[in-house]
Amino acid sequence: MDLGLGGRAAIVTGASRGIGRQVALDLAAEGCGVLAVARHEAGLHQLVAEVGAGGARVEPLAADVTAPGAADTVIDTCLARLGRLDILVNNAGRAVPKPLDQLTDADWRESLELNFLAAARLSVAAVQVMRAAGWGRLVHVASISGREPDPLFAPYSAAKAALLNLSASLSRAFAADGVLSSCVVPGVTLTELVEANAAASAERTGATADEVMAKMLAKHDPATGRFGTPSEVAAAVLFLASERAGWVSGATLEVDGGTTRGV
Repeated sequence: MDLGLGGRAAIVTGASRGIGRQVALDLAAEGCGVLAVARHEAGLHQLVAEVGAGGARVEPLAADVTAPGAADTVIDTCLARLGRLDILVNNAGRAVPKPLDQLTDADWRESLELNFLAAARLSVAAVQVMRAAGWGRLVHVASISGREPDPLFAPYSAAKAALLNLSASLSRAFAADGVLSSCVVPGVTLTELVEANAAASAERTGATADEVMAKMLAKHDPATGRFGTPSEVAAAVLFLASERAGWVSGATLEVDGGTTRGV
């Protein structure tokens, strides 16, 4: 199936690992130019080296999307290097486990900045370019925690709930101009971040990492009985970013192995 992504240009944040890395790889494989944004420069160079073997174009940008002026810098860099901007994938994010009664003001601020406000700023900046072209896709990687809050990840859950709400607002405001906004809502997905959190929990509790992972899977209880993969989430992102999703806006696409039980 031709997704109509050839010749398009996309920004992917949090692109050095996990879901973001897979999204960047898959977009490039479809012939889409990609500005890969992340704080970890080494991971970006590894990504570029891997993609480069296939002849696709990926431009690295080492940047902190929460920094003042970062949104304008990212948008301007995309236009300068790729000549256009059609797709923004807001994927940058991080969940840090911490009991609610131990959270500080800094914990709340840092999570909201990274998991919500950076995406809000980038989206508003990108819309200005996309509206002028009459075509655009805003795809936000939310989380099942935004639907079913986890008290051990309260700031992250709150930020992802806000992201779901923002996506609907962006859709209402700009879909008539050709700029569509939707969310992918992953369930528990086997990424480096999940593995790192499991290792940290194991160290804190005295359990093994495998025991923590098994407990995590049982807690989420996906109907498929397994963790998701970055490739499975990336496939949903690419669909929403494509020509095939031309009448999909304000949507939330759960990619959670049947974790969500509601209708």
